[in-house]
Amino acid sequence: MIDGKVRIKFYKTGKLKFISHLDLMRTMKGALGRAKAPIKYTEGFNPHPKMVFSLPLPVGAESVCEYLDVTLTEPCDEEALKNAINAELTRELQVTEIYPQEMSFQEITGAEYDFFFYDLTRAELEQALEGALPIEKKSKKGFVTVDLRPKIAGYGITETGESVRFHALLGADSGDFVNPELLVRAIEKSLGRPVEDYAVKRLELYAGEGIVFH
Repeated sequence: MIDGKVRIKFYKTGKLKFISHLDLMRTMKGALGRAKAPIKYTEGFNPHPKMVFSLPLPVGAESVCEYLDVTLTEPCDEEALKNAINAELTRELQVTEIYPQEMSFQEITGAEYDFFFYDLTRAELEQALEGALPIEKKSKKGFVTVDLRPKIAGYGITETGESVRFHALLGADSGDFVNPELLVRAIEKSLGRPVEDYAVKRLELYAGEGIVFH
């Protein structure tokens, strides 16, 4: 049984990688309501469930490690709650775990990704990663140019036959967040040509030094 503040882990794959974060919020809100999940709501004339999501996922990227925090108003069996929510979702968006919340999303420091490049060679990718990866990034003070290369904490490159797999741990804290789409644009800029045929999947979030975020 679980109660109080809980964390819902779910995946978003397939065609649902194209829905926006706002659409995802609406979808999860509807699913929780239809599943009659006993979660805390805001007060006022238009109450809505109190939901806090982890790092927003860029449109077009898949993920097997999305997280949502809610507060339960009564004890629940986690397996029964998971099944009830999943019954209101599609096969491409499913809850995998529900457990007590122990760490804040503010403690996130890194995110693990798989990039699959179908129009890029291993040599080209290695070449791009040898030097700086400057890119213009929006900040609170406007647009600034940052080098994304130091924000790649670690990576590996393998060839899968039809693609080049780039497995990377990227900075993900509030002051060092690397948007995976922005990284692709920086690689594209480094090579001097478009990189258009690729896929991105988020695998896990981390807090501290190598601690899995849950």
